[in-house]
Amino acid sequence: MIRWLADEQLNGLLRRYYGGEAGLWPVIRDSVAAELRRRGVEGARHIRFRRLEDGYEVIIDDAAGYEVE
Repeated sequence: MIRWLADEQLNGLLRRYYGGEAGLWPVIRDSVAAELRRRGVEGARHIRFRRLEDGYEVIIDDAAGYEVE
């Protein structure tokens, strides 16, 4: 599991996304993927976000345990 606090740009995107604005998921996913590349992390990942008082925490798990329904 990898965790980090979202930067201001990602926090803004997540606020808009969870506020109901459509079409933001690809941009959010790309932002997280870019951070994972910077950290040298490769492969499929499951992305989650946890709301904090002043933003979001990004939580990344290996996707090997997840199945498509």
